[in-house]
Amino acid sequence: MTASSSVRTPVSTLLLSFTLALSLAACSTSAPTAPAQPESAVAADLGDVATDADITTDTVLEPLALSVAAGETPISGRVWTSALNGYGPVEVNSSNGGKLAGDGRTMQLAGKTYSRGYGVHGKSELAFALGGDCDTFSADIGVDDEVGSLGSVAFQVYGDGKKLFDSGVMTGASATKSIKVNVAGRTRLKLVVTDGGDGGAHDHADWAMPTLSGCAESTETVTVVPTGDPAGTTYVKLTTEDRPFTVTGTQTVRYGVDTRWIYKTVTDSGRCDNEFFGGDPAKFVYKSCYLVVAPTPTPAPAPAPAPAPAPAPAPAPAPAPAPTPPATTTEVTYGAPLVITKGGVYSGAWQSLDPAVAAVTVKTKEPVVIENCFLKGRGHLILAPWSNANLTVRNCQGEGLNPNDATRVPGRFVHAEGFESVLIERNTFRKTSGIYLNAWRGVASNALTITVRNNLAYDIDGRFSDGKGGFQPGKFRRVQFVQLNAVQSAPRVEIAWNRVENTPRASHVEDTINLYASSGVSGSPIRVHHNLINGAYAADPSASYSGGGIMLGDGGGAYQEASDNTVLETSNYGIAVAGGNYMTIKNNTVLGQGKLPDGTLLDADTDAGIYLRDYKNDPAHIVSSVVAVGNTVGWGNPTASNPNARWDLSIRDGVDGGNTKVGPTNMAITSTMETAAITTWESSISAQGMIAGVR
Repeated sequence: MTASSSVRTPVSTLLLSFTLALSLAACSTSAPTAPAQPESAVAADLGDVATDADITTDTVLEPLALSVAAGETPISGRVWTSALNGYGPVEVNSSNGGKLAGDGRTMQLAGKTYSRGYGVHGKSELAFALGGDCDTFSADIGVDDEVGSLGSVAFQVYGDGKKLFDSGVMTGASATKSIKVNVAGRTRLKLVVTDGGDGGAHDHADWAMPTLSGCAESTETVTVVPTGDPAGTTYVKLTTEDRPFTVTGTQTVRYGVDTRWIYKTVTDSGRCDNEFFGGDPAKFVYKSCYLVVAPTPTPAPAPAPAPAPAPAPAPAPAPAPAPTPPATTTEVTYGAPLVITKGGVYSGAWQSLDPAVAAVTVKTKEPVVIENCFLKGRGHLILAPWSNANLTVRNCQGEGLNPNDATRVPGRFVHAEGFESVLIERNTFRKTSGIYLNAWRGVASNALTITVRNNLAYDIDGRFSDGKGGFQPGKFRRVQFVQLNAVQSAPRVEIAWNRVENTPRASHVEDTINLYASSGVSGSPIRVHHNLINGAYAADPSASYSGGGIMLGDGGGAYQEASDNTVLETSNYGIAVAGGNYMTIKNNTVLGQGKLPDGTLLDADTDAGIYLRDYKNDPAHIVSSVVAVGNTVGWGNPTASNPNARWDLSIRDGVDGGNTKVGPTNMAITSTMETAAITTWESSISAQGMIAGVR
């Protein structure tokens, strides 16, 4: 947005206190951490009314092995193969708490506390891979004391799809049940908590001290390749355990982990599981399937002809030293552009050198998973045009090429319009114009709406090509790492744990993340959280520039939240609200020196690090519903005459709920501060067991 120097007197923080007091009536609304409260107040604080709109899915990005030893094995940590939770994420070793990760408390059932287990919410499912070598699953179950006598749930245990146990309806007033369930011979365990048939209010359930017992070491013999593959063999990941895959023609596929593999010749398609491969190469460990690509044989040289008799030669000069062989690299062989008209899992490498043709085009509403792929193109890499797509893009590498057309900019990594659901995770892409998601057509009750997480993006670029391999100076299209456009009343929308790195003079991004004419719903806002954005620049970094970090409320909208992000050196602004209602900016770190290492001052018309405004002057604007709270900000606006100038906050059409400015406001922000912020973010994502980008 364009900078503005007009600042309205901030609304009294008393109004904020009133607003937050009202919001505490529902745990679906985020609020600053409150002091410890007496037991009688706990149930009121957790008075959530969870609905299908609040369901959270969590397929572990890199599952830990559920390692089973002989005898007894505690189930602990994020060792599930998949999880579904009725309100917020599944909590490990704590109660469900509220909407955010890590907001639970010590698990407590009927006054007894537990140090290990899972805190969940009604309508939850946890799935585990067992392997068939344990006799009994045991746990203490009940509604956590944090909701008092409220809540009503039923606990169910399934083995290989068959219900083995049902607790019946339990409430907060029910006695704890200690259960033992026979799981002998079962290879898959699923723990389910229902909402008791009366909706999701207060349904905070605990699986306390879950344990497998009567376990034996595996004695199954499987066939593996004992001598390994030939030197130079490469492997392309197809999918993970319990999922289908496709191959082109007849190929060799291996199933397993580390050095334990079963090899099989597969034609067209298969399934990554024990049944398809005829055994389990690694008991109790999460496995994957890989395409085995044999090395291209080097032709043997033709035999040298026998030399003709000749007189004894004169002494030969010393031979020239042999050239050093080039380093061995794995080359990706790209296929022609792919058009998908049928649902399924697609892995491979596709390229388009025509800027008008996408590398992959999706033309079906059937669920499509594009994973473990390589993409390259002069236009869009993945295009899903008005087909009600249900699209997953996972673990792919994308490279945008100069379109070499003076009327075009580099294509999007994903461009989807008129879609039903999108999951974009664990991808790495360079030199594209980002992700564009327009006109969501999904159903609010479906578990998946829009999720963009754990991606790594370099140099988002909206510069117009010059048609000769370069770019036109000063001409650009406004592009983003992620833009949501006309995503209306969509629950469970999440843009999280992504890392975006933009290079000055080699990129041109507008708002790195932009929410345009879009809205979540009450209790489930569009959440932009835990992202690292490092740099956002005009092609000429010193030129007047309206882009920046995270823009909420562009074109209006409602129920949007930016929280726990790290935004660094994004030129015009860090995080901002341009309009709309029920907008929250909280707990972010926003830092900018306002200049490049070579001394170039950024953006001739720079703005504040965080601002709250209503550019449309909407008469329906609710000032008290737009809040900035708990942020740390230091935003340099240096000039030739005032190198330490700052503009940290501009609260014109919202509420300043209390934010921290870095040091004195006449202190320059330094590269050391920014480096420390990056290190903190990297530590945070590592602590979650995640990385950004392809694994």
